[in-house]
Amino acid sequence: MTRTRLTAAVAALAVTASLAGLAFAQEASQTVTAACSKCHNTKRVCAGFGAKDKAAWDATVTRMIGKGAAVSAAEKPVVVEWLAAQQPGAKPVCE
Repeated sequence: MTRTRLTAAVAALAVTASLAGLAFAQEASQTVTAACSKCHNTKRVCAGFGAKDKAAWDATVTRMIGKGAAVSAAEKPVVVEWLAAQQPGAKPVCE
């Protein structure tokens, strides 16, 4: 009985974590699309997918914020993490 409850609890946590990850990705991609497309095409962002590491994306986002990109201090680490995790052709940004 205890093993069954533990298995159910672990499964519930896995589903919750998966949904949280999906929400994180969706919010980050929306922030990137909105902030970056104000000044240039998102193809410019997509060119860095798979080529830039986290440090390079951090430098890019910092520079873009300095030029007026609408990314808050709270959003910045989330956006940088998301950008660094993307691969060439990532959707929906590269569509």
